[in-house]
Amino acid sequence: MIIETIVPPEKKTMSIGELAQRAGLTTRTVRYYEEMGLLVGVIRGRNGRRVYTEEHLYLLRLIRRGKLLLGMSLTEIKELVEVFRQTGTERSVIHRSIEILTSHLDEVEDKQEKLESYHTLLIGEIKRLRGVLRS
Repeated sequence: MIIETIVPPEKKTMSIGELAQRAGLTTRTVRYYEEMGLLVGVIRGRNGRRVYTEEHLYLLRLIRRGKLLLGMSLTEIKELVEVFRQTGTERSVIHRSIEILTSHLDEVEDKQEKLESYHTLLIGEIKRLRGVLRS
């Protein structure tokens, strides 16, 4: 098989379609993440098609989790990927993740305070208007 001559046989490879399906993404999204530099080490077979490994699938799942569950931007996720590439340690990524998530928490708490203030204002206005109706 052509791919086996390019990719070590111990690594299971897959097409972009299979990768996208297993990651729950579209093929366009996979290509976009590759263009952004989030997916590295993508090689092409002799037929010119991209060849992906389980590592790419793992990374795509992390990206989705970061976006959907943690509300991280792709820029922040890319930063984490680069931290991991530079240091090669999960600890560095964890430390940077904590910094990013703490920043998100601060933003959420700020929005929460503003919403609570707005909530109080709305309750007061509703009471005032009901009082006007009773008069």
